[in-house]
Amino acid sequence: MKNIFAFVLFLIMLTSCQTRVVSMQKPLKNNSLELYQKYTVQTNDAKVIKLEVLKLDDENIYGKLKSGEDVIIKKSDVREAKKLDLFSSIALAVAAIVAVIIVPI
Repeated sequence: MKNIFAFVLFLIMLTSCQTRVVSMQKPLKNNSLELYQKYTVQTNDAKVIKLEVLKLDDENIYGKLKSGEDVIIKKSDVREAKKLDLFSSIALAVAAIVAVIIVPI
């Protein structure tokens, strides 16, 4: 039982590592993305691109992939964008560890 509880907490922690900043309900605006931050962008054709945003203009997002390759994505093609949220991930992990230690099963 304790192993199942730990596994469920691990899955919750993995899904909470990223914060959705652009979605179908929250469309892309000029201030949605921050420069020099890392995002996971899903385009309308279902391609997932992990990039660091270097520049924004009215039509495009300019970024760099982890491999060093430059990429340009049209803002109209962005379906969803997620930002890594390290602080809340750490907080959730600490809370999960405390819960496992304090709450006996």
